[in-house]
Parts: sequence; structure tokens; C-alpha cells
Amino acid sequence: MARFSLNGALIKIKKRIMKLLSRNANRPFKATAYPGKNKQKNIIFLLPAQYRPAGGSIVAHHHSDTINDIQYKNFSSQVFYPFKPQHLVTKFVHNSFFKRDNKFDINHDFVIIPEMMVCRYAPEFIRLGVKFGIHVQNGYSIGVELRSHLASFEDLRNIYNKADLIIGNSLDTIENIKTVFPDISDKLIRSYFVINKARYQPVANKKNVITYMPRKLGKHSQLVLFFLGDKLPAHWSIKAIDGVTEQEVYDIFFESKIFLSFSELEGLAMPPAMAAMSGNRVIGYTGEANREYFHLPCFEEVYCGDIKDYVNKILRAVERFDINEEKIDNDSIAYLKELFSEDKQKQFIRHLIDQIDMKL
Repeated sequence: MARFSLNGALIKIKKRIMKLLSRNANRPFKATAYPGKNKQKNIIFLLPAQYRPAGGSIVAHHHSDTINDIQYKNFSSQVFYPFKPQHLVTKFVHNSFFKRDNKFDINHDFVIIPEMMVCRYAPEFIRLGVKFGIHVQNGYSIGVELRSHLASFEDLRNIYNKADLIIGNSLDTIENIKTVFPDISDKLIRSYFVINKARYQPVANKKNVITYMPRKLGKHSQLVLFFLGDKLPAHWSIKAIDGVTEQEVYDIFFESKIFLSFSELEGLAMPPAMAAMSGNRVIGYTGEANREYFHLPCFEEVYCGDIKDYVNKILRAVERFDINEEKIDNDSIAYLKELFSEDKQKQFIRHLIDQIDMKL
């Protein structure tokens, strides 16, 4: 009988998330501006200091690295951790240049702020006259600072109105932004990010392993494992993916056969796509935005909260693997490789630079 474990760290993780949302709420961000004379224009990605490989940070770092790599219109880029400028990023591979001070060139710097941090940081850039954009990587986190009582809806609307650009990372995110702030549609840009480290092998070479991420909807994953109980064949096992590096996630997916998606109202989640591109059957929630790829044959949607259907779909997939009916879905992998390709991302980066070049 396969065992399951209830991750005792879930409560701590939730506390860390709430702490992240309210971090520095009573410490106003202060910066200075100067009329720089450098000819090179610079895009600065502002990020929260995190100690685990969060998808949003990985994406922002890669965008910054790509700007420096392609040297389009002689633009450069840096990553900035405002309240911990010396923050070191070691959980994923990057080639980023870091901004280590709070000084901004009003003529050549353009700041991109995550949607979860705009109320804490954008007012200072507005005051200084520094051009900025908002990077919405989760269309359901637009108002997260309001829930933490860091600002009002009017404050947030004012910031979005004054932003020079709004970036959305999925079709669903773009529609969310339009729904909340219908007057800013002309500022919207669709972004694309890269997933290019996934590897896959024949199903016969994979292990009978089912993976999931316990930090995603912990109560739901606990219930699925409880309802699954002793029904899973003894030659199958369940592995929680938590506290590992980005490369370790890819390595786990390379070996596993099934990934359980507990996406909750996300922008465009990386793990389900990473798992599918590694030859896994993906079962679970779409998180809404993931519908952009969940229609592919290697995905099986479960309506959020339908625990019994979730368990039934897991058991049916296990049975198909055991009788060798499951095959690598090469067509789905090809589709995902194109959606998360370097070409698409570079097209977005060039479009972003063109737009920023007109603003500076």
C-alpha cells in the first residue's frame, strides 16, 4: 500500500505568504532620482526577496537576461530587490545583473513592478517621475494588497491609470485586467515566458511515481490523498515536491508518470506545463488561466473541489499505465514547446522594448 503524508509545514508556508504580502507595509520605500546622461536605456525588474524558486521570479529574471542577451536597440536590464538590495539568488540558474541601490535615472530607467507590490512601490516612482509598468503574472492577485489593507481600490486604480504599460502573461490575465480596469486596454501587452529544460523518456523507463506540490491548495491535496487511501497499487508511490531547486523539479518530472495539479486562480502556471513537457499525465485543476493549454490530450481537468472525481481519474490513469495504454503525447509536447518557446519570448521582449523606447 502506498503511503501518503500530511505536510506539517503547510501552516508555516501560509504564514510566510501572508508575511510576504504585508512585508514592509509600515516601512515606506524611498528612492532618489537623477537626470542621467547615459545613452543606454535600462529596464529594471523589481522583485520581492524569496528563498524558494517562485515561478514569477524565475520568469522576471529570464526576461531581464534575454534583454541583455539580444541587445535590441542597445537596451540593458537589471533585477532589483528594493528592501534587500544585496539579495542573492541561488535556487535557479540565471545570468542577471543586479541593481544594488535606490537611485533611478529619470531619463533612461524604466521600472517593471509585480502586480502584488504596486501599492507599496509605484507611488514613489510616480512622485519621482520615473516611468514604470506593471507585470501582472497572476490576474487574480491584482487586488491582493487591498486584502492586506495596504491600499484602497481607488489607490490601485490610480496607479494602474498612471502606469505607462501593463503586462499580462496569459489570455485569462489580460481579460482579468480588462474586467477590473476597462479604461487601460490600450496599455496592455501580452507576455510569453520560456520552458526549455524539460526532458522526457519512454514511459517504460519512467518510475511509477505520482507527484504534487503541497504548497498549492494544501487542504485539497490532503483530501485527495486521504480519499485515495489504500486504493493505489503498492508498486506506485506519491512524492511531494517542495523546497527543491528548479533543476530538481525537472529531474523529478523526468522520472515520474503523473502530476497532480492543484492550481488555484493563477496567471499561467509553470509546473503543469513542465510536467506535461516531461512526458507526464497531468490531472487536476486548471487554475483558470491554464485552460490555455489544459485542452491538450495529456491533461485531464478536474473541477475544483471535486475530490471524488480527482481520485477516480488518478486510479484510471494508474490502470492505463499498468496495462501499457499510456504513451508519450508528442503532439502535446510540441504544442507546449511552441507556446513556451524562446522565439515567442523574444518577440514579446522586442515589442516591450519598442513600447518602452517610445515612453523614455
